[in-house]
Amino acid sequence: MKNLRSSGIIFDIQSLSFHDGPGIRTLVFLKGCPLKCLWCANPEGQKLLPELRYHKVNCAGCMECSKACVENAITLKNHEDAKVTISINKEKCIKCSDLKCTDMCLNDALKLSGKTMTVDEVMKVIKRDSAYYKRKGGVTLSGGDPTYQPEFAVSLLKACKEEYINTAVESAMFTTVDTVNKFIPVTDLFLTDIKHMNEDKHKKLTGVSNQPILNNISIISKQKPVVIRVPIIPGLNDDKENIISISRFCAENNIDRINLLPYHKLGVAKYEQLGLTYDILDVNSPNKEKMELLKEAVESSGVKCIIG
Repeated sequence: MKNLRSSGIIFDIQSLSFHDGPGIRTLVFLKGCPLKCLWCANPEGQKLLPELRYHKVNCAGCMECSKACVENAITLKNHEDAKVTISINKEKCIKCSDLKCTDMCLNDALKLSGKTMTVDEVMKVIKRDSAYYKRKGGVTLSGGDPTYQPEFAVSLLKACKEEYINTAVESAMFTTVDTVNKFIPVTDLFLTDIKHMNEDKHKKLTGVSNQPILNNISIISKQKPVVIRVPIIPGLNDDKENIISISRFCAENNIDRINLLPYHKLGVAKYEQLGLTYDILDVNSPNKEKMELLKEAVESSGVKCIIG
């Protein structure tokens, strides 16, 4: 087997998943993403390098982490409620390899999101889970975005195929055609979001153009199965015109299934842990009636629709 020494940065591996591809699956989350979606539920996956996450509620205020930090990046911070917390200077933090600050924290207040793993190391986890896959299950690469670490991701997919394991890739597909062509031979199913069909609005919501995404989806759909997933964000992309436009694009590219994903705020706590600001706190989840109306709009274009 080749490329077993190829390594990448992983921020999570989840076993026994039922929602990201057919059957029982192992989800491998790769760090790094070219998009900055306003509603991102995995902000710890956006940057390529490992990041410290501070769980304030677990902090005992012992300051042992500060004593261990040779860069003096961790300092005391007092709040009005008199609870002792810390402040992390991200410019000083050098993401040192030994991570003495996290080792010194006995309460799991400081955790690292992201670690380097080889293809071989990830495959050991996958093989441990493989007994549960049966005929339909397999491995799904997610993130972040797997195309942000293409060499490692493709090597991992090749290793899965050599073990006759079904593969899926969950990606925004904002990448080059050359990269897409490397993924196609070793991927059985692509799970790809379309956030908005209007390019200007897509840029405002994600920071990037949708043109490479749509082009890449068209290329993939001619060779491999594609499921389009549309996150429904009230007031941002949930207008009927946008949903119909997405549905027509799918029909034109022989993509027969769209999943509508209701917006949720499950990732909000992660923003605070990373020292980031969540910009759409005032947006609420769409109600059932709204989702059913959008489902009808999708199906009017002859495309199968599933909510969730």
